Amino acid sequence: MQLSFRQRLICWLAYLLIWVLHRSYRYRWYGLHHYEQARAGSSKSNPVIACWHQNALASALCNEGRRLTIIVSQSFDGEVISSVVKRFGIETARGSSTRGGLEALRSILKYSKNGWEAGITVDGPNGPPHVVKPGVIAIASLSSSAIVPLAAIGYRTWAFAKSWDKFRLPKPFSPILCVFGAPIEVPRKLDAGAQEIFLQRLHDALNDLESQVAAWRSAEVLPPAEHKGLRRL
Repeated sequence: MQLSFRQRLICWLAYLLIWVLHRSYRYRWYGLHHYEQARAGSSKSNPVIACWHQNALASALCNEGRRLTIIVSQSFDGEVISSVVKRFGIETARGSSTRGGLEALRSILKYSKNGWEAGITVDGPNGPPHVVKPGVIAIASLSSSAIVPLAAIGYRTWAFAKSWDKFRLPKPFSPILCVFGAPIEVPRKLDAGAQEIFLQRLHDALNDLESQVAAWRSAEVLPPAEHKGLRRL
């Protein structure tokens, strides 16, 4: 996409804002053994990290510097996202369920074969919210990867009530609670009935993590983190 000066300026300002916020956050990781279990269970490919779209920002930032590829749309909004995350070492596959989806699938599978993890906002880019779309199951099946649910949520956060997903922006200096769920192994061949089972399993796993984080946010003291810092181990 050829960008105008104004559009390039928007991308640069977006990066500066996110960089400042990122450096103020305090990341706390939980359930790292689930992630390591997924890595150990497959010699062919790295895990597929799955999250809800409303948690996309924190989910990307907590993976800074890792070999991660995410799917973003071919719109200008997607261009802004791509411009920002690449400065954090994250690659992008451009496409969505409405445009360029096949190209994005091919791209992310190519990255997976070369040792990159895939990051998928499973109800994006346009919702409905908290409804898992089939793409993540297809990617996991075709790449022989396990799906690892992730909830990365700010302890203190702003929620954009008018956005379709009530997008969450963690407030400056907030702890970011990054919680991995148990990996979901997807077989190579699935019929429609089996696919629905895995869609429901992932939906339930992500909502369970949401409930867990919500309980922690309502408590006065956070549980001890397995790891702290800008980057996870």
